[in-house]
Amino acid sequence: MLRVVSHQSAAAARQYYAEGLKREDYYSEGQEVAGKWYGKAAERLGLSGGVTPEAFAALVENRHPTTGERLTPRTKADRRVGYDINFHAPKSLSVLHALTGDDDILRLFRSAVQETMTEMEERAGARVRRSGAAVNRTTGNLAWAEFVHFTARPVGGIPDPHLHVHCFTFNATFDGVEQRWKAAQFGDIKKEAPYSEAAFHARLTAKLADIGYGIRRTKAGWEIEGIPQSVIDKFSRRTAQIEQFAEEKGIKDAKSKDGLGAATREGKRHGMTYTDLLAAWGVRLTEAEKVIISKVRFDRDGNRPAEKITASLAVDYATEKMFARNSVVEQRRLVAEALRYGVGQITPEQVWRELSRREMVVGKVKDTVLCTSLDVLAEEVALINFVRSGRGMCAAINKGGIHFGNEKLSAEQKGAVRHILGSTDQVIAIRGGAGVGKTTLMKEAAEQIEASGRRVFAFAPSAVASRETLQESGFVGANTVAHLLLNKNLQRQTRGQVIWIDEAGLLGAREMWELMQVAGSSTRIILTGDSGQHAPVARGDAFRLLQKYAGLKIAEVTEIRRQEGEVYKKAVAALSRGDLPNAFMSLDKLGAIIEVADDGERYRALAADYMELSRKGSPPLVVSPTHGESAKVTEAIREAKRGAGKLGDERSYIRLHNLQWESADKKRLENYREGQVIQFHQNAQGIRRGEIFSVTGRAENGITLVRSSTGREMPLPIKFAERFQVFEEREIRVGKGEQIRITRNGKSANDRRLNNGNVFTVEKIKKNGDIVLSNGAELDRNHGHFTYGYCQTSHSSQSKSVRDVLVAQSEDSFVASSREQFYVSVSRGKESIRIYTDSRLGLQEAVGNTATRQSALELAGISKRDISSMNSDLPNKQWREVVQSRKAEGEARSHVKNLLDARKQDVSKKDADMSWRQYVEMRRGLVSADGRSRSKGHPQGTEKKSVNLANKRRSFLRPTEQKTSTKEKMQAGRETNKKSPEVEKKPAPKAEKGEAKQATNPRQNRFVNAYKSAVSHFKEKTGWDKAAAPAKSANDNQQKKAAPAPTKTAAQGLAKPVQQTQAKPKALQQSNVSKVADHAAKQKAVEASKATQQAAKVAQEVKQKAATPPPPTPRK
Repeated sequence: MLRVVSHQSAAAARQYYAEGLKREDYYSEGQEVAGKWYGKAAERLGLSGGVTPEAFAALVENRHPTTGERLTPRTKADRRVGYDINFHAPKSLSVLHALTGDDDILRLFRSAVQETMTEMEERAGARVRRSGAAVNRTTGNLAWAEFVHFTARPVGGIPDPHLHVHCFTFNATFDGVEQRWKAAQFGDIKKEAPYSEAAFHARLTAKLADIGYGIRRTKAGWEIEGIPQSVIDKFSRRTAQIEQFAEEKGIKDAKSKDGLGAATREGKRHGMTYTDLLAAWGVRLTEAEKVIISKVRFDRDGNRPAEKITASLAVDYATEKMFARNSVVEQRRLVAEALRYGVGQITPEQVWRELSRREMVVGKVKDTVLCTSLDVLAEEVALINFVRSGRGMCAAINKGGIHFGNEKLSAEQKGAVRHILGSTDQVIAIRGGAGVGKTTLMKEAAEQIEASGRRVFAFAPSAVASRETLQESGFVGANTVAHLLLNKNLQRQTRGQVIWIDEAGLLGAREMWELMQVAGSSTRIILTGDSGQHAPVARGDAFRLLQKYAGLKIAEVTEIRRQEGEVYKKAVAALSRGDLPNAFMSLDKLGAIIEVADDGERYRALAADYMELSRKGSPPLVVSPTHGESAKVTEAIREAKRGAGKLGDERSYIRLHNLQWESADKKRLENYREGQVIQFHQNAQGIRRGEIFSVTGRAENGITLVRSSTGREMPLPIKFAERFQVFEEREIRVGKGEQIRITRNGKSANDRRLNNGNVFTVEKIKKNGDIVLSNGAELDRNHGHFTYGYCQTSHSSQSKSVRDVLVAQSEDSFVASSREQFYVSVSRGKESIRIYTDSRLGLQEAVGNTATRQSALELAGISKRDISSMNSDLPNKQWREVVQSRKAEGEARSHVKNLLDARKQDVSKKDADMSWRQYVEMRRGLVSADGRSRSKGHPQGTEKKSVNLANKRRSFLRPTEQKTSTKEKMQAGRETNKKSPEVEKKPAPKAEKGEAKQATNPRQNRFVNAYKSAVSHFKEKTGWDKAAAPAKSANDNQQKKAAPAPTKTAAQGLAKPVQQTQAKPKALQQSNVSKVADHAAKQKAVEASKATQQAAKVAQEVKQKAATPPPPTPRK
């Protein structure tokens, strides 16, 4: 574990040094922990060796430890004095070191800490002003004091072994540019703490493995192989104490648990020695456990992992996991995930090298390095090109007049219906915010479509939105998108018909692409949704991408029809526009924001309002951004119902909590624990859909074993990880009158349909434990897939419309707050809205953040124009060239700027000896020192106007117009034909069968062909690999003319470029670079042709002389 804790007060820091850093959690009188100085800044300050109280105090007071002068410019009362960066060993390593005294463990632990701190030091920076904006400048130096501790806080007066190091890092760094000390910027260091933690553990475990210790991977990290779990538990009493306290207080989220350390901390034990501790620890162990620990210490040979993990495998795992839900990820988080997976076997350096070999697109946004893969990029481009290729390819559904059956439709709704019926595009889109009547216009348009002879199949991402909202609106048979993608029979039924997707904003890029594949070329697709609400859980905001890149013609509906009160309606309208000030102003007019600082009082007020609204009609919808706050709200409401006699006698049940593992997580055998539940949602090689297994343990070979309800035991088939989910059993108490929510699609015991997200009231609990719900469905006592239904997350509430809404959004949920989340939460109600928070200002600031995610296309810098000129059947390496060209442009701009700084030259200065543009082109090898373009055949001594650098941009996809006039082009063509009549363009080669097929059906197998490329042919044609080499000078041409006639072999060699230039490229828009290369190749061809003709002429003359006998000599 690695933690970064800030310290705001100099006085508190001095006390922390005296009572915390210098002293262990046990100590005898006069016993202290010796600290040591590290860091480049410490060396500059003259600090080395042991830490003294005077030097420590000087630095926290912002004074130079030697001169006593003020160090950084500002010394404020609330100045942050430094950060305590602390590194922690896992419990098994702490116990092994404490009980065996292996000095190698401590040496390697400190070495890993020092290497990681040095890497973090390289990221240190200071604030500077550039063009009026504050930016970070990397300084690469820090000063920190290291203190090694060996125990945790006492429990019952006795501390447990806990090896950890405190690196107190001071808030000062030396700016080498300005030659002065400044306050250090720790933003990047704090943000990248997960990477630093993973790098630290990777270094430590690699070092331990080198001296023979085995490393056992766990879900939370790692432990020393051979140390029993029973030993780990016996010496983890502090963790158990915090967990027990959290359970008593109802605290479940990890962040809140982290703050419980101080609340449960005992004072340090006085008068104990290390010998006393060893005796106390030894009493806890059995003789067998002591033998095992001793064996681990002294028998270190052969402790090698059964599964060999390379850097390549680790990066494969990290990319699969990280890109499952995001198109773009932070590069260091990707590396951290790989390091955690390969802990004990790989190092940070190996992972970075492996990542550099991968085809990754990398970009930087606000000092954060982001990356994506070409696979993700291919997915997005293929999706967009499919939609683009369907524009204008279909007949309008209704070309004549439209007679609306529902006269209550607004003008916007009627316009949207006309847009659908009159569109000639295969994919049609309707964009509308929350409560604008999208479902109403859907019903009108569907009736018109079916009247024309086509059938409408309606789908939505969630079960509630499809099987409830849509079916209740008249769309019989409406189902989930997932059901469509799995049901081949249903796919056949939709061919040639219309697929309508509601809440399309919740579809990821992969799902949307698969949907397009189902549609093929004959099925129309209609998308309705709002990219201003929640984004999909899966990667890729597909609906937003299509609007931005695919050129969809969209009909927009903006008039809000759900909210009945005018002020409430104005608040929702402002939120839909992202206008937070006016939205909060309207909410204040409603008295909707209820600010109560105390948690208990605030939740009791919400529960009282819940009970009041429930008495007036149906219970209100209660929404909170996080599960942690939802649990607190639920407990308050249940307590209020219990006090009002609305909750009957309770019985205990086991509910199945979905662990929400990604496919990559499910493939890691070390993640599984005995007692976990596996349930299949698809058939898989002898396993039927819905079958349940329990994890029973692990075999000797490490394979996880599971047992079915019938007693059948088998290895877990992880190759079918996509087809099952992993659950954890948790206790839940339910009584009559309880409100519960179904958490998995399925059937009840009496064959009633149950949708994920359905909320019901418990009407009765039978003697055998079966639960009777308000809709008549009966749940078997072992059903398991339900939880309390009093409070939902905003994501699960999207698509719902209720009378009253209560929103619980305190500081505990601010981290999960966003503009989109708040908009969804507030807009669910028709009549009333109440928001409960502990800080109104904090709430407004938190919801000012957007949850919009960056796409791979946006990171790569690819524009709509780029995509329109790309051949999607040949994209992969071509895309790589595009991305590289974007990088090259950025690097060129940076290079030019650096040269400008070095030369101190004004680029706009026109009377310079050489223009800046001419200089850059000369550096590229395109222009000689006299400013004349060699690539266009201008010899030295000829006159030529200045070169326009704007037409020399390295871009493979953006063709730019040449500045050459039409007259000059025609003249150049005539001269070329005169000089080289033999050089003629060959006719374009005939298309192969596969190419002809693609031309007639360009969308067929588009995604499969996405990895084919014309880059080799492209490079051959443009000579891109040789573009950096300077062209031959005019002197070379003159030497060729003066040279003797070449031999036949030489003539053939000179003629070789002629045949190269006759190659016909594939259909690809030509860039400036390729045009310049073509022009140069033509000039070379002309010269080669002339040389060939001259050689042939000389050879012919020689041949004629040899064949003709000399004339007879006249006789005298």
